[in-house]
This record gives sequence, structure tokens and C-alpha cells, in this order.
Amino acid sequence: MKVICIDDSNRPSKISEDNWVKQGRVYTVTEVKKMGLQQNMMGFKLAEITLPENSFPYEFFNASRFGIPVEHVEDNDPLSTDNSELGIL
Repeated sequence: MKVICIDDSNRPSKISEDNWVKQGRVYTVTEVKKMGLQQNMMGFKLAEITLPENSFPYEFFNASRFGIPVEHVEDNDPLSTDNSELGIL
């Protein structure tokens, strides 16, 4: 899924600028997961950035930092309606 960064503020000090998202840049989401340490917010892993081990506990980027660029809406795979992993019935 293609997303665009809409918020690159408040970079944690454990993540270098080289491994941080940039506002206005398009990224490819490779994994989506509910983040346990950040009030169960959703997080994205990105194809373009691999967070190194020394960034721990940061492993995902907060999904609220991203939007779907209009020109990529039709390129994205259909969203799943299976919410079982999210605890939504």
C-alpha cells in the first residue's frame, strides 16, 4: 500500500534522521500492526526504511503520520475486511 507522510515531527532521539520519514514523501507499507507501547495505535513498517536494532523499542511508524495520496488510491490493494487480528468483531 502506498502512503504519503503528512507528519514528520517529534522524531524520537533513538531514531536517526537518516532512518526517519520525511513529510511529502511517498512510502510503501509492508506490514501493519497494533503497537503495544503506544496506546494500541496502529503502526506501519515501510519498504524504504528499515529501523535498526538500536532504535528499539521503535519498530513501526505511527500510522497517523501518513495519508493515502490521491494518485495512488487505485494502485493500492483492496483493504481486508477481516478485523480479527485487531480485536474488532
